[in-house]
Amino acid sequence: MQKNFIFISPNFPKTYYQFPLAWKQLGGRSLAISDANYNSLSDVQKSAFDDYYQVSSLENYDEVYRAVAWFAHRYGKIDWLESNNEYWLFQDAKLRQDFNITTGDKADDVMHYKLKSEMKAYYHKANVPTARYHIVSTLEAGREFISKVGYPVVVKPNNGVGSSATWKIRNDGELEDFYKIQLPHEYIMEEYIPGYILSFDGIVDENNKIVYRTCHVFPNPVMEIVNEKTDCIFWNEIDMPKDLNQMGEKLIHAFDLRSRFFHTEYFRMTEDKEGLGKKGDLIGLEVNMRPPGGYMTDM
Repeated sequence: MQKNFIFISPNFPKTYYQFPLAWKQLGGRSLAISDANYNSLSDVQKSAFDDYYQVSSLENYDEVYRAVAWFAHRYGKIDWLESNNEYWLFQDAKLRQDFNITTGDKADDVMHYKLKSEMKAYYHKANVPTARYHIVSTLEAGREFISKVGYPVVVKPNNGVGSSATWKIRNDGELEDFYKIQLPHEYIMEEYIPGYILSFDGIVDENNKIVYRTCHVFPNPVMEIVNEKTDCIFWNEIDMPKDLNQMGEKLIHAFDLRSRFFHTEYFRMTEDKEGLGKKGDLIGLEVNMRPPGGYMTDM
């Protein structure tokens, strides 16, 4: 009997059609839900699906829910549901919960790795150092935090995607300007870490065993690339640093992650910082339990 896998938005990013296509090639049934008009899809994208359900907006949970229900009515039990997209992780989890799909994380599980503040407990559990932080509240609380860690500090959405809507605050004037902004969401403030980013990426099976791992290096600050719209440069590191391999594996085990891609980021410190570490140390930045962004997965 064919197993049913629903892929959410498999047309974006444009290479993600390869996930349902691979599932079909393995003998499964690939079902797709997206807000793109079917006729706008390429022939190769269309060939990746056994069936396609168009909604007016993937933001409309009721409409996406009805799409899943329609597939369940037509094809029977849904075995898997996944978008592999950071933006839809919580909605994916809620759909699994509502349809009793047991092969992926539920809504409560996802928030442990969606909220940057929630990640900190798992870094601690894995004995991985990470930046000191506080949840943005008042100007006075911000000043008190900075009195401990010093300038600069970085502020970003506690529940955010990538490095969007992120600020680097260098002095009291910039701090005061920041607190005049009406923030639409909860923000987290962290001490600034001098260094460049390495990622520990891979796939973990249903038993929390890492079955594939790799490493990427980002020589330029990702936050500045996003905010200043400069070119993004990265490469795949064939020989993974031993300390990154050990630290990355400990963190994945601490999260007890199962049946997922992972993309975890670390700073390699380029100078000493009191209370944090020394030049050359690895510092945990954040985790994303999905494939790495852009064309990194294709690489």
